[in-house]
Amino acid sequence: MRVRSTRSSRWRRAAALAAAVAGMALSISSRAEPATPSEAAAELVDSTPAPGERALAARLLAPCCWDQTLDVHESEVARDLRREIRARLRRGEAADVIEQDLVARYGDRLRAAPSSGVLGKVALGLMLGIAVAFLGIFALLRSWRRSDAQPAPSSVALPAAARDEYDERLDDELRGSDA
Repeated sequence: MRVRSTRSSRWRRAAALAAAVAGMALSISSRAEPATPSEAAAELVDSTPAPGERALAARLLAPCCWDQTLDVHESEVARDLRREIRARLRRGEAADVIEQDLVARYGDRLRAAPSSGVLGKVALGLMLGIAVAFLGIFALLRSWRRSDAQPAPSSVALPAAARDEYDERLDDELRGSDA
């Protein structure tokens, strides 16, 4: 006859009781009062993006982790900033003003890409450098092509008299073979 351990059965009962209490607590906390139709409509209107909201949210990083942009990040801070952007755009504020205000609040690191001033100058310099390189290559190829079209004069010229003697001798031999 085997005697059951009282410790293991107590442990099992305690774990089952804790799981039951946790399940009831979750089910009670997840129950929400049903929203009235006007509250549901207001929430739906509030969740529709304002014109320019997505573009602005895509240009800014979430300040909680600095890893994703506001348009895709799902933290509470990101949701609050999206709501603020939506409300300010609906009040008629310009997207640039909102962006500058948020950058002043959270720092320049909030921008997903650096400001276009420096980036534009670097891009312009790079394009000009590439254009100059292509023009140089074009000029070089053109000069090579011109030099190939005009053959250089030969430095070794055969005298015309020596050539005539050879031609005469060849003609005499050919006449002798025909006869």
